[in-house]
Amino acid sequence: MGSPYKTSAGSFDIILGNPRGPARMGIGLFTFKDQAGDSKLGTFQAALSMSGMVKLDDRSTLSAGIQGGYAQRSATIADLQWESQYINGTYDPDATPNEGNLLTSFPYADFGGGVAYQFRSVSGSLVGKDVFELNAGVSAFHFNKPQQKFHGGSEDQLDMRVVLHAHVRYDFPGTPWSLRPSITYMKQGPAKEIMFGTALRYRIKSGTKVTNFFSEAGVGLGCHYRWKDAIVPQFYYDLGDFFLGFAYDINVSRYAAVSKSQGGWEVTLRFANLNGALYKNRK
Repeated sequence: MGSPYKTSAGSFDIILGNPRGPARMGIGLFTFKDQAGDSKLGTFQAALSMSGMVKLDDRSTLSAGIQGGYAQRSATIADLQWESQYINGTYDPDATPNEGNLLTSFPYADFGGGVAYQFRSVSGSLVGKDVFELNAGVSAFHFNKPQQKFHGGSEDQLDMRVVLHAHVRYDFPGTPWSLRPSITYMKQGPAKEIMFGTALRYRIKSGTKVTNFFSEAGVGLGCHYRWKDAIVPQFYYDLGDFFLGFAYDINVSRYAAVSKSQGGWEVTLRFANLNGALYKNRK
């Protein structure tokens, strides 16, 4: 598209209380900003979250969280062209747009929450440990269906968005290779999205007995498919506490006639210090 979306997001989470107990709490901060088009239509969001995690047994945990905060939609309409400004087929920037009650900015409150389940089994020796892990969850955003006031008297509401996700880690026994399939389903009003695929990861360095698998080092290469829209090849380098990932959308939908199959880059940078994680490697 002529003026594609530019999106950035960031999050920070920290543990509250004793991280080694059978249950723990956490708080977090999430920020999001995007902007697109000649009108620079954008969304800014800042939200606080609170979560709880309970260890069901030696291999399973259940967690739940809620999130709420402030959001704002904004746009700059000065550079837009309107039908009433075309006179006899010629654009006249001084002609009256005849577009009244337009709002260039409005705030709203936004709330969401979700639950997740994790199963994790570790076998093998300390150095050559093999892991099977399953994560699955469901979440919902825009609980309160906030009103979207793009013009005076507007009563449009933002539909609730429901997200279901699952991903698996399967280590091939006795090897440094693992498979990481995943699937995500999202629905908001009449719109829906399905994305699925897998990554193949090679473990460069194993973790120690006082760290979990996030402290391993490895590289991964994979590919996902967004249903009827795009193929997304991915590469990541996991340095242990630091994670760096790259992905690129290759458009394969009917819109490819316009996009020429081009999509957009996505870059992920993550730092995670999980010395206080509920799970530890077994001796």
